[in-house]
Amino acid sequence: MAPAPPPASASLPASARPDADLGPGTLVIEDGVIPRRLRRPLDLVRFGFALAAFAGVVLLAYFATSTTTGIDADLTSASRNLPNIIQLLLNLAAILGVVGLPIAAAIDLLVRRRGRQLLDALVALVLAAGIVLAANALLHLYDNRQLILALAGSVAPDSTPLSAPLAAIVAFVTVARLISRSRWNVLTVLVVGSLGVVALFRADITTAGIALSILLGWAVGLIVRYSLGTPTTRPRGIEVAEAMERGGFGVSVLRAQETTEVGRRYIATTRSGEALTVVVLDRDLEGAGLVRSAWRAIRLADDPGTGVFNMRRALDHHALMSYATEVADAPIPRLLLASEVGPDSAVLVHERVQGKRFDELGDTLTDDDLVGAWRAMATLHRRRVAHRALTADHLLRGVDGRVWLLGTASGSIAASDVAERIDIAELLCTLALLTDPGRALRTGQQVLGVTTLARALPALQPVALSPSTRRAVRRNKGLLLALRDGLQEIRPDAAVEQIKLERIRPRTILTILAGLIAAFVLVSQLAQVDLVAVFRSAQWEWAVVAAIASLITYVGATLSLSGFVPERISLLRTMLAQVAGDFATLVAPPTLGAVAINVRFLTKAGLHPALAGASVGVSQVAAFGVHLCLLVGFGIAAGTQTDLSFDPPRWVVIGILVLAALALAATPLPPVRRQLAQRVAPLLREVGPRMITIAQRPLKLVEGFGGIVLLNLAYIAVLVASVKAFGGDLPVATVAVVYLAGATIGQAAPTPGGVGAVEGVMAGALTVAGVDAGIALSAVLLYRVVTFWVPTVPGWFAFNWLQKHDYL
Repeated sequence: MAPAPPPASASLPASARPDADLGPGTLVIEDGVIPRRLRRPLDLVRFGFALAAFAGVVLLAYFATSTTTGIDADLTSASRNLPNIIQLLLNLAAILGVVGLPIAAAIDLLVRRRGRQLLDALVALVLAAGIVLAANALLHLYDNRQLILALAGSVAPDSTPLSAPLAAIVAFVTVARLISRSRWNVLTVLVVGSLGVVALFRADITTAGIALSILLGWAVGLIVRYSLGTPTTRPRGIEVAEAMERGGFGVSVLRAQETTEVGRRYIATTRSGEALTVVVLDRDLEGAGLVRSAWRAIRLADDPGTGVFNMRRALDHHALMSYATEVADAPIPRLLLASEVGPDSAVLVHERVQGKRFDELGDTLTDDDLVGAWRAMATLHRRRVAHRALTADHLLRGVDGRVWLLGTASGSIAASDVAERIDIAELLCTLALLTDPGRALRTGQQVLGVTTLARALPALQPVALSPSTRRAVRRNKGLLLALRDGLQEIRPDAAVEQIKLERIRPRTILTILAGLIAAFVLVSQLAQVDLVAVFRSAQWEWAVVAAIASLITYVGATLSLSGFVPERISLLRTMLAQVAGDFATLVAPPTLGAVAINVRFLTKAGLHPALAGASVGVSQVAAFGVHLCLLVGFGIAAGTQTDLSFDPPRWVVIGILVLAALALAATPLPPVRRQLAQRVAPLLREVGPRMITIAQRPLKLVEGFGGIVLLNLAYIAVLVASVKAFGGDLPVATVAVVYLAGATIGQAAPTPGGVGAVEGVMAGALTVAGVDAGIALSAVLLYRVVTFWVPTVPGWFAFNWLQKHDYL
């Protein structure tokens, strides 16, 4: 049979040659699916590991200096006890290796016509040496004696914490890929080891310094190799065709279709005219998807991903899924051949089904097509096989009208109940996006029945869907709500199950990171202050004043809430709710914890949830307004001289005027108006009617705004008393500005209770205002103990008491 010619529309470079293994007339058409150079994901993974190891060694050397110094002394003593002949040979190997290894490797690379790789290796060598020299200079410039001693064993000006020759050789070896070649790996290890031992002979560097030099050289080599790329080892299409020939599939035409995340995809035509789909898995893409896989594993309780790409594991999983679906008699193209193509690639050959994918059908998609998709998925589920990627491009209508499933490589056998629910939910979303929610629900109910289809309800969460479906759902904001409502309508008597698919939220990770940073900042501040001496000299009668002022804050908080609730509520229980709010701030940012407690309390007190939310919203808006007014007022007072004249710097006045003018000029612009309408209008709609109701009762307004003022003044009194307790002396207006600024930062910080952020801002502000750093930090710590940490204990009891009596 004559080879089929390529279509006229294809302008592809073609290579065709008769081959003894292929038989005459095999045509291979490739279009850039095999780049000359590529970036290997595994190099980036290794680079991250090298950086983590580097940081770990630095921390170990810095905080365990005595231990590492003892180990270095033992190793140096042992190395000097080696026979003289061995010491001579090691010195000789180190000297010759530094010069001879790069030269010999360069000759080898040139003989193998790898000039570009040699150039990259030389770039890595020079870059590593430069980074080490710069690092040594910076260490001596900043004179971190403890770290220099840990790395160099001496704090002399000419000491070398890191070894430039060692890092340069390792970087060169990494880019030249000498370790992976059997003729060079022993020599490379010998040279690098000799350099390290000789450095220990002379006591020029410690073991930590040697380890860091090697890790730094490795990291530089890896990032250079990843940035500049490495020569590809992927087999050409002709070799793929040869592998298919050996497997019994003589190829007439092999045409490149696309490059994927894990390799390549070809379309093949056999000599008998059979159409095949050929997937090639390339080993040089191993490590792809590590970040995505790690993120999903951390975030999701049931991870639908297949993990980091590994060629052998992917080959085995792909074949296993194909055989499992074939046993299930599912409409999935059969796997005809799985074979290696040399050591760096593997080929998977499937029968090719002619037809159109669902995303190509548009308005021609019929209810029969939707029913076919549901039946195909149900066939898999009967054999406990989950597809895990039921997107529009994985659904195909064949020329005979039958619906086929593609993309089973991401599926799983022995599927869990959650995995099957996610499949149903994803197919429901996919079909609803292609048509409408009503058709998707109706056809699903026709095939699966009401009970089975309703299992998707708890899995209708964006986090459960594949990335492409999730993006499409976010563009159609009402889709998930329409599907949920539709499922509840067809089975209103069913209890709504809850499935927690999200193991950890992004906000939680942000909170943890912020907490770690805050802890680091706080610990570094504590390390610079002799707190024992400061606390011994404290005037503890002021601490009692601070505690009394802290109790007054609960009166203010109670009035600030009850004043914006026209309905009658118990003041005692309202105060207990404010105490319970202090416990809630341990597990949530301060504003979120207090708002949630207050809304829940008012709802339990008999208010409609909408009215409860509106009352708390009015209270928050009023608190923000009062807080801003107090900040401006005390700021002016703090900057006013004794003659009551306020003379701010001219540049401040000009800057404020310019900003005000820009804000006024931007207000008429349509984008700004839209943003204001989107953000301000909903708030006004929510709190406006409630504010009008409260405004008709002046005493309530006095109660609410008076409570907010009392709350802020009491907190200011706590901070003033805390400063005076340690001998600090600042004007009340200045301390008030410090509190108001710190409270603002604390409300915005994502950490529970603003931990770390509040302490850092307040201590820094007090120091700038003229208070000694030790006194400032001690005063802030006392303030936080009185207003945040101690109240959590009665807050826990109040929280439990209110819950026990159904008040919360």
